[in-house]
Amino acid sequence: MNNKKVLVVGASGLVGDAAIQQLAKSDANRVIGLSRRRPAQLPAHVAHIALDLLDAEACRINATQLSDVTHVIYAAVNETPGDLVASWTDPKHAERNGIMFRNLLDIALVDNKNLEHIVLVHGTKAYATHLPQNRPQVPLRESLPRPPHDDFYFRQEDYLWQRQRDANWSWTVFRAPAIVGGGLGSNLNGLLAIAVFASLQKEAGLPLAFPGSADNLGVMEMVDVELLARAIAWSTDAQSARNQTFNMANGDVYVWPDIWAAIADEIGIPLGAPQPISVVAAIAAQADMWKQLVARHQLNAPADWKEFLGESAALADFQLNNCGRSVLTSTIKIRQAGFHDCIDSAVSVVGWIRRWRDEKLLPPR
Repeated sequence: MNNKKVLVVGASGLVGDAAIQQLAKSDANRVIGLSRRRPAQLPAHVAHIALDLLDAEACRINATQLSDVTHVIYAAVNETPGDLVASWTDPKHAERNGIMFRNLLDIALVDNKNLEHIVLVHGTKAYATHLPQNRPQVPLRESLPRPPHDDFYFRQEDYLWQRQRDANWSWTVFRAPAIVGGGLGSNLNGLLAIAVFASLQKEAGLPLAFPGSADNLGVMEMVDVELLARAIAWSTDAQSARNQTFNMANGDVYVWPDIWAAIADEIGIPLGAPQPISVVAAIAAQADMWKQLVARHQLNAPADWKEFLGESAALADFQLNNCGRSVLTSTIKIRQAGFHDCIDSAVSVVGWIRRWRDEKLLPPR
């Protein structure tokens, strides 16, 4: 294994933080995190560059620091605050995220002669699973043609392939379903928002009602962010990952009502009858109660739920409102390429809730 200097773009996000933690375990890796804001928990030996990739001049100024980077993990995304789901079909959203990636390659890395590999982390929106009129094929395979809609995933992929024509580096693209895990500073963390919602319902003396009908039995997948991080680390060395796109999931499936019951049990709250509930609206209505929980239990989480969760509650609403149809990816390709790790999704969900409790991001049971 050769020594690597790895740049993790989107270091303060869910995936970026997990990738840094994973890559920093190896003495063969020198790791740099890049993001607009400093991550909440950065390992002592990991450097950080504060950079807005939409600022071309700032990218030029920082280019000298990146001239010897060998590997890039690109997990950055610029979402639209307060308009998360609607922005996914907004061309301005696609354009903005496309520009960020181009500025990285064209300006920040323009003088880099050592680059060996680039990893892009995307999601199942590449299969148009976010469009209500679309009925996803089962299973979703990497070989499927692109759906006819604009998405920053495709802009980034096209530019990646265009730039590679005259270069010696290779690439890997990961497509992940719902990602679970992370912690403080994760602005797109649906499970954390659900755990906060459940904690507030418990505090209010209310049961945990499933926000949909009991027959919402669409079969789904998720991926533990630490499992995804291990796959990312694997791809930086594996020849079989060169110039390949991989679906990446836990390896099993679930239906939301079953996972909902596991969440209720771990939080210590009874299940209620299914009813339409918005996680965003419910948490907003109980904002003062959250402040009281933070103060009473001396939590490490911000008292302002918006500061704590970002767009996580909106993401949770999207995930829960779309559980009436099955969204399944085939993970055969990455297994055949040599990455075989897996995890039980229910174990992952419960484990993260316990970890957040131990980290004092959630009130005690």
